[in-house]
Amino acid sequence: MHFIGTLNSLARSRGLEFLVIGAHAVFHHGCPRESADLDLLVRKNARGEWLDLLASLGYRVFQEREVFLQLNASEREAWPVDLMLVNDETFAKMREAAVEVEFADAKGLIPCVEHLIALKLHALKHGRIHRFLKDFQDVEGIVRKNELDLKSESIRQLFLKHGTMDLYEKFVHACSDR
Repeated sequence: MHFIGTLNSLARSRGLEFLVIGAHAVFHHGCPRESADLDLLVRKNARGEWLDLLASLGYRVFQEREVFLQLNASEREAWPVDLMLVNDETFAKMREAAVEVEFADAKGLIPCVEHLIALKLHALKHGRIHRFLKDFQDVEGIVRKNELDLKSESIRQLFLKHGTMDLYEKFVHACSDR
């Protein structure tokens, strides 16, 4: 993944910050899975600057929602990029607790385990059915690999805040063989 080094350099030169989320963050928290894109968490108020930066690399928006953008590059071999837009307070909180990891050509930041689970729970709660199994397996893998106690009050509250009681119960059941 040589793109992270380029992105780090360009983003820094423009005063932009990001966290790598999605499959690459899941991988670094111990649960490898394949991915066909690069997911980034960025500040919502920096949307225009991110679009300019990615346009300079040949990217164009092909799908846009209020807090989520999907971009493709003109080069076939370039990975698609998804931007998740969050407010300053959320970004600052996640940035503060972020974990630095090594990618192929650069260091980058990923959300801590709890914040990554929160993102995945949000996706499960509000997402589309075609993503459900993948996101569910990501959370289950993170819980298992990091030996999280789903019955601890802090983890239960994390699930209830960002997911639903039904999701929490499904995860307790799915992970109960430990």
